[in-house]
Amino acid sequence: MLTVAIVCGAGASSTFLARRLSDIASASGHPYRFVPSPLETVTVDTADLIALTSHIVSDSVTADLRDRDIAFVVLPATVRGGFGADDALAAIAEYFGNNGQVSEAPRTSAESKGN
Repeated sequence: MLTVAIVCGAGASSTFLARRLSDIASASGHPYRFVPSPLETVTVDTADLIALTSHIVSDSVTADLRDRDIAFVVLPATVRGGFGADDALAAIAEYFGNNGQVSEAPRTSAESKGN
């Protein structure tokens, strides 16, 4: 099972999104585990992938994650709290599909970034 850390601004939204993503992934057979995480505590060992909500993304945030060799994806702007979880799951599944990870998730055309 692949672990995905959900990172937002204050923390409440990441908890709502992680719960919603867990429900959707479980129902559709995706091999993902979602955990909310504050950006300040993210390390290379936190998860297989860091999913950043778009409102916290900046050049300095993404540069820092790249410098520390932390894999990440920027979630679509439609993702807020538990809303847009389908779009978030599509971006996460695309990331794993494009990076050769074992995944049962279908490829999508959702935009994502990663290293």
